[in-house]
Amino acid sequence: MSSGDLPQTDPQQRWKSSWQDAKTRILNNTQRTALHVVPRTARVSKLDADLLDDELTEMLREPVTQAVSLLKPGFVDKWKLEIDTAIKAVLFWLSVGSHRRATYGQTLQNLTYEAQGRSLVKRIHMFGILSIGGGYAWTRLMRHLSLRGWADAPAGSLRSRIWKAVDRLERFFKVATLVNFLAFISTGQYKTVVERLLGLRLVYARPQMAHSVSFEFLNRQLVWHAFTEFVMFALPLVNPAKARAWVVRNARAVLRLPGASVDPVVAALPDHICPICFTQTDEAQQQQPQQGGTGDANHVVNPYVTPCGHVYCYVCIQTKIMTEGDECCCLRCGSQVKQVCQYVEQ
Repeated sequence: MSSGDLPQTDPQQRWKSSWQDAKTRILNNTQRTALHVVPRTARVSKLDADLLDDELTEMLREPVTQAVSLLKPGFVDKWKLEIDTAIKAVLFWLSVGSHRRATYGQTLQNLTYEAQGRSLVKRIHMFGILSIGGGYAWTRLMRHLSLRGWADAPAGSLRSRIWKAVDRLERFFKVATLVNFLAFISTGQYKTVVERLLGLRLVYARPQMAHSVSFEFLNRQLVWHAFTEFVMFALPLVNPAKARAWVVRNARAVLRLPGASVDPVVAALPDHICPICFTQTDEAQQQQPQQGGTGDANHVVNPYVTPCGHVYCYVCIQTKIMTEGDECCCLRCGSQVKQVCQYVEQ
């Protein structure tokens, strides 16, 4: 057998064929990975998009309510549900209904609606009708039946059967919503029951920007939120008056001043005038001692005397001690006051 009878093969052609096969397998694996990873990583973005849409609706609700309230007294309370539905419908139409395929919150989260087939626009419009219009119709129906007293209708009557059917339907929808949400947490594909029925899926509008969320910003928001919650918890435990008195006393101690400042006008008040009542009156009444009178409002009622010998109203001085604690000082001489006793004339 001669060498001319052997089959002639091009080594370069075999290499190219192997490379094409490997490239095809790599692309297929990449596409399958993207299909499984992208929807799962978008769950937080989808929930955040709903929060953004709710915040936008809340921002528009206040000025619209204030403007409509001028039409007629009680108009807002009567048509509050219709006003909220109208705001949601306008926002939906300006965003999703105008061929943008995403709400304003979803656009900020780099999300858009996607569906298999060519009827995406029709499905989006149907989604708006069912989610907004259907929610309004169901709420209005339940309110109407409740106000008409259908729940208390005689057993076996038509109204009673209709109420039971509507109540069961509402419970079934709530259970379906819970099951759908658990499935959404697991798979991350359909956030609501209506989206699942219509086959609408939220995907990244630009996959290359799927992970554009700044985790530094999220961490900062979490820190500020935790700090705000701590301040709101700790603030009622702080006594502002006592803290202010403590700061003043320590500041005066650093400056080598007496423990508390004394107003000369208050120190010169007659004994039958309560200094605390005097300082709590308005400016016109405070000028009366200089003009020869103090008024009956500042007279001591139920007198109690401090260790330094000055007389106050019992309610005034006891409130000051309870508020400032160990930082309580006499307004006439600046000495510390921890307890008082009843004043007895001699």
